[in-house]
Amino acid sequence: MTDSTEQTPQLLPAALNEQSLKELGLESTDIGPVLEAAKALQDISPGNLQGYARSATGKTAAFSTQLLDKVRNTDLDASGDKLGEVVRIARSLNLDAFGARSKLPVIGPLIDKLKATKGELVQRYSSTNKQIDQLMGDVGKAQATQQQRVREYDQMHALVLDERRDIGIHVAAGRVRMTELEQELAALAGQEDPASRTRRAELDTALRLIDKRVSDLQVLQHAADQTLPMIRLIQANAIQLIEKFAAVRDITLPMWRNQFAIQLSLEDQRNAVELSNAIDDASNELMRRNAELVHGTAVGAAKANQRSILDLDTLRTVNDTLIRTVEEVREIHREGKEKRKQIGSEIAAMRADLEKRLATPT
Repeated sequence: MTDSTEQTPQLLPAALNEQSLKELGLESTDIGPVLEAAKALQDISPGNLQGYARSATGKTAAFSTQLLDKVRNTDLDASGDKLGEVVRIARSLNLDAFGARSKLPVIGPLIDKLKATKGELVQRYSSTNKQIDQLMGDVGKAQATQQQRVREYDQMHALVLDERRDIGIHVAAGRVRMTELEQELAALAGQEDPASRTRRAELDTALRLIDKRVSDLQVLQHAADQTLPMIRLIQANAIQLIEKFAAVRDITLPMWRNQFAIQLSLEDQRNAVELSNAIDDASNELMRRNAELVHGTAVGAAKANQRSILDLDTLRTVNDTLIRTVEEVREIHREGKEKRKQIGSEIAAMRADLEKRLATPT
């Protein structure tokens, strides 16, 4: 604790001032962990620097992968199936679908409706009632799954927050270590003995590696900042699904039962007038559909016969594409030739500079 207090005044102006800590989402109480993390950079060998802060960036990986696998493989597909089943059940509640259907075209279903007795409808309702009960149970399970997801999203949000703080600590630690290395490098300026030159090269390499790693960690921390609201949005969607399933279970499905019972009562009140009007309507519809079919077939056949094998737009597009291809290839060749010339000039200049420097006495 005493060491941290003694070092802090020297380090704060360079890397641990209040503004720098605030930008990383840290506080003054995090200075101790920052200095502790900086110890991992005492070894400035490239092998050690490349793996810096790797443990801080992988806390949420396993949890996120497992959670996303569950969401992709079960939750979304299951929710989609349930909603599709809701639509299918709603449509199946239409009494027109009940009973053995007549094979007579057009008016067969209408005759079947008159043949259905109240007892048959009650029997059909019993089967549908069980199906609705099964659907209510499945909806309840889907609702429970989404509730579990809401809790998992809370865990994931906490993990991302913790990971974001750890990344900030390692970024600050990297800056602290860079300050130390820059001071050491400045102290060696002008010293041309072999040991000093070797040490300067080591420090320069270490500074580049640490700076690159710190930059990558800052990008990861920003990604974590973007992930946090995304988690809350997904969690809000799950809560909305929970509310929707609750409405389906508590309001929609009971309403289906009531409406179906009403349909059972109304079915007895249908009469022959409905059948007569329906037959007339069906006859008129049949004539209209046949006329439209004749018109559509004739017009389509005429258009197909008059159409050219290759459309003009197709030929124009092919021609323009070929021209553009040739021009782009030529341009690429020209650019390549210029780049090769430039590379040759630069290589010659570098070779001359290298020979000049090698010839300079130590």
